[in-house]
Amino acid sequence: MNTNRSNRFRWLLALAAAGFGVVQLLLWAFPGIFETWNSQIVDRFFLVRAHIPAFRPRYDPTVVHVDLNNKSLRRLGTFYPNRFHYAREIRNLAAMGAAAQVYDVIFSAETAPADDLALIGAAGEAGNVYFGMAFSLVSPEEGRSAAPAGRDERIAPDVLAYLDRTLWKIRVEGDASEIYTGQSPLVTFPRLASDSKGIGFLSLHNDRDGVTRRMPLLVRYGNAFYPGLALRVVCDYLGVPPDRITLAPGRFLRLAGAHRPGGPPHDIVIPIDRRGDMIINFMGPWGAMRHYDFADIHAASDDREELGLWRDELAGKIVVVSEVSTGATDIGTVPVDTNYPLSGLHANVIHTILTENFLTEAPPAVSLLVEICLVLLIFLMSLRLSPMPFFAGSVLLVALYGAAALGMFLAAGVLLRVVGPAVSAAAAASFTMAWRYFQDEKEKEALRRSFESYFPPPVVRRILANPAIIAGGQRKELTILFSDIKDFTHHSSCAPPDRIRGFLNDYFESMVEIVFTQEGTVDKYMGDGLMVFFGDPEPMPDHALRAVRAAVAMQEKARELNGKWIESGFPVQIRIGINTGEVVVGNMGSSRRLSYTVLGAPVNLAKRLESSAPTGGILISQRTFELLGSEVPARFFGKIKVKGIEEPVSTYEIVPEEGESTKKSIDSP
Repeated sequence: MNTNRSNRFRWLLALAAAGFGVVQLLLWAFPGIFETWNSQIVDRFFLVRAHIPAFRPRYDPTVVHVDLNNKSLRRLGTFYPNRFHYAREIRNLAAMGAAAQVYDVIFSAETAPADDLALIGAAGEAGNVYFGMAFSLVSPEEGRSAAPAGRDERIAPDVLAYLDRTLWKIRVEGDASEIYTGQSPLVTFPRLASDSKGIGFLSLHNDRDGVTRRMPLLVRYGNAFYPGLALRVVCDYLGVPPDRITLAPGRFLRLAGAHRPGGPPHDIVIPIDRRGDMIINFMGPWGAMRHYDFADIHAASDDREELGLWRDELAGKIVVVSEVSTGATDIGTVPVDTNYPLSGLHANVIHTILTENFLTEAPPAVSLLVEICLVLLIFLMSLRLSPMPFFAGSVLLVALYGAAALGMFLAAGVLLRVVGPAVSAAAAASFTMAWRYFQDEKEKEALRRSFESYFPPPVVRRILANPAIIAGGQRKELTILFSDIKDFTHHSSCAPPDRIRGFLNDYFESMVEIVFTQEGTVDKYMGDGLMVFFGDPEPMPDHALRAVRAAVAMQEKARELNGKWIESGFPVQIRIGINTGEVVVGNMGSSRRLSYTVLGAPVNLAKRLESSAPTGGILISQRTFELLGSEVPARFFGKIKVKGIEEPVSTYEIVPEEGESTKKSIDSP
């Protein structure tokens, strides 16, 4: 590996690593921002899945909704259903054979005795009714510790007594200190709670952007745990008492020996995070599950036949009852909807556990490995691809990873981190592209300076904009010009090197400026000689005329320089030879040094014409003479013998004197 390639390799690797390092620093410094962005991308995955029937989760119709909506309220004839309404709903659902009735309601206080007794009696008779309660959820990051339940003197003794009786003693594996702590309980009043099947907390903990994506299944309360409403219901439905539940924070919640009616017992392992949250696998928008009208259930007991039909429909179902009328406050934002009745969260949690269709997050180590792999791929592409394909490849790589993350979500329920790896890859690509841009600019500048020695400035600009102009080799008819200073070697033999260098620099600066004026290309400097050609890299039909005009101007400039330098021992008298013919032109040489030059017999003839030209004169070939037309006066000079050509060649001398006829010389043979 040569030095330049080795340096490029090291620089590109260092820049890819720097991009990766910067992103890791940002992830450490601003974890909340990246977590929110990642969650919002996963939200889009839910929406994509909702629109592709083949990937939607299989719906288990065991879980259904009964909605107290605007239509229900109109049929009930009230905007505020009382406890008699709920009591009748409970009795009717029990008569219909519902396996569980889940009321997303907290009846926190007793009211009129008759109303309370009706509700308590209905719940006790049904034996399958669950109500809600609430905690203030506190995490260790919020900087507050949970006080044991019995120490809060503001809580009524009967409430404390009920909570103590219904706490869950479960097995814990690992450190449970980061599980949410429940404070300030608000419970369904104890007489009703005691006659119900059970109560569970409804409290939620939204993500930073206000979206609900997870559900805490348990909270620490005192020296034990209290279940969420969904977990309470599903454990009873599956026949799993608290002593068969194992909590491993950050890993799982195991329900040992769970069995559905008619199914074999088995363990259900629910993936949870260190706080006890389960990712909710939403079925879809609010209408994805079956919904029934509260008023239809309420009126069914008036008709025994209709009640029988309802029994066929709802027997064995877990029924989630909630108010979803206009003005209901229990509304929030979830991945599949911005205005979602939050009772649907409990229904989706129950559904997720029953179907065991859990979502799991890839471990951080997997995300880190993915990031490293993406950055390495970016690095390898930077070694092999030019800037535009590299940019396109980088974008495609990030897009493919996003597609892979979507595929893992749809096919396996695995949530890969998208933002971290994508940003790492983008940062590595950006750092690399920036460096390559500056390197390209440096190379362009060096190339520009190099080209400016050979090509006119307008041509240089066109070459830099389109390098293909000088790519490859091709055959063209061009006009080649050679010039040489007469006796320069003799005059310079005794001069100091600095004076020789100064003289030649002054001389070539003047000659090249003239050549560039006619858009000629400098092929090479040969001591005091100069070789140029016209008609390439950009085609010009009048290349012969341009060469002759340049030669005339060069002779005029030589006479001017002669007056300046003759007293210093450097008389400036030059000979110029010009020939037109088909040559090969292009970049030629080795991989270490290329030169844009022309090759072929016409080049040799131009050199011979320069050697045969009179001092201060311009000698051109027959072909050049033919192309001039009547633009420049010329006279027949004679035929000369040229090495490599059997027949003598006709030559013509340019007559530059002012006033000379511009027609061809009649002395032509």
